[in-house]
Amino acid sequence: MRNEIKIPINRDFRLHFDQWKDFDTKIFRHHKDRYINSIYFDDDDFITAKNNLSGISERRKYRIRWYGEDQNNFRYEVKLKKNNFGKKIYLNSEKSFNNMDLFSFKNKIFERKENNFFLSYIDNFNLKPKLKINYLRSYFLYNEKIRITYDKNINYNLVNNFKIGKENIKDFMDVIEFKFKPENIGLAQELIQKSKFVPKRFSKYLRGLHIFGVANYI
Repeated sequence: MRNEIKIPINRDFRLHFDQWKDFDTKIFRHHKDRYINSIYFDDDDFITAKNNLSGISERRKYRIRWYGEDQNNFRYEVKLKKNNFGKKIYLNSEKSFNNMDLFSFKNKIFERKENNFFLSYIDNFNLKPKLKINYLRSYFLYNEKIRITYDKNINYNLVNNFKIGKENIKDFMDVIEFKFKPENIGLAQELIQKSKFVPKRFSKYLRGLHIFGVANYI
């Protein structure tokens, strides 16, 4: 697993990030910007959200993700978190999504032997689509060891039976995230101190639910 440190900032302060990321020639873009789309799954009691809100050290989130407009080329993801450590388990799909059984034994893709590994990471098979999140991500690399992503233009839509709600809410917050191997924590801490940004726990999924009045999250 890798360390993951998030820093939410008001979008009015984007200029501060643009100025800071150029402070040293060791920070450079290593991937072109792209739009990311995710649909998060939970059960009717929102147990995944509740586990995250309660601060359980080991927790999971379930989602499908695709890039740009290519909705047919998506992948299944389980996001594993243990305190500040994170890991993604993913499985590429072969067709567009059009039913409720993506995270279910009914999904034929899991019948294949080579895909059985993914099932072991799913501990709830009553999952339904709850929230769609869309945003623009920029990618940076520091000293070839610290990955930095900057997410902006974050939009939320409630989802019901894969019907995307018409109400689209745009967040006034952006998110910076540092991702690195545990042995590089000293380098990451030094970089964050130079940035003068303040790390804080942040979840787009929980924030989106909060904005729509589903969860109490600040």
